[in-house]
Amino acid sequence: MPGQYYDWTCSVCSTTWVLQSTGVLDPGIDAYTARQQVGYEMGYPNCVNETYGCMSSDCVKNELRRYDLTVDSAYCTFDQAWVIASSTTGTINPNGMYHFMAIRGVSGDNIWVANSAQGYRGVWETMNRSQFNSLGPTELIYLVP
Repeated sequence: MPGQYYDWTCSVCSTTWVLQSTGVLDPGIDAYTARQQVGYEMGYPNCVNETYGCMSSDCVKNELRRYDLTVDSAYCTFDQAWVIASSTTGTINPNGMYHFMAIRGVSGDNIWVANSAQGYRGVWETMNRSQFNSLGPTELIYLVP
């Protein structure tokens, strides 16, 4: 995942990654152009803006639904999140991190993420149980297969 151009756009970056990785938004579109499109569709500045970032997880859910994707969400334990990540994609938002990342899958005992702010709060490309627990509670917004 390319890095964030603005520090408040993690939800836009993660949502765009989900849309492009599933092919519902042309993966051939430059990531930054696609992010601009998704940001406006999500609702800039009412849903996502420079002051607060993402105003509500509903903004992410509604953007995914705009593309006719079936979406669910839940606050999860690490084990629940790992099971979900092992079978589908979506976004993960540890509230103690206040940062959205996309779900790539799992890597061993870890959750594999697409993180537009590599290294933020110590998270690079995977999130282990200890990181998850220290940064929670954690909301997953995920595609229903």
